[in-house]
Amino acid sequence: MYEIIEFLQKSYDYYYIDYIPYETSDVRFLELENYFEKTYLPIYAEKVSCIALKLIYFYPCEIFMTESSIPADVKCELFFDINIRDSSPDKLAYVIKNVISRDFSSIQILFSNPQFLMSIDGGFSVSFYQLTTEVLQVLQRLATQEGLFLKHRNSNGENVLI
Repeated sequence: MYEIIEFLQKSYDYYYIDYIPYETSDVRFLELENYFEKTYLPIYAEKVSCIALKLIYFYPCEIFMTESSIPADVKCELFFDINIRDSSPDKLAYVIKNVISRDFSSIQILFSNPQFLMSIDGGFSVSFYQLTTEVLQVLQRLATQEGLFLKHRNSNGENVLI
């Protein structure tokens, strides 16, 4: 399982969910980014968990939370490195939101039909690999519905708003 995940993550061509519709290299933006990390991250985590749950219940998948050396102070039993797909929606949402907000692990959601990967890391890092045209359209609608922006990072390293 992890071999497939690692193979997909090696791609320089992937999609990601962002909270702003543009790219900037302005150093003043760091101040806004720090503000968003303190105040907007829980809202972002809620929105990403909604997107993830809608995908999880639409496409067949397996879900793995990677074990981390950082201790997790969460209020539910965590299972690392095993498929947690059969967990309830509220438990999955809780884990997703905590991984984003507390940055103690990552969640790898490997979809099987069609095959693509959703990788949820701490902070504002949510990436998608090997999307089909159909999945891309669904994901674009879900991101828009949540007030987020889907961006494409191509193999040339350019970020493009979808």
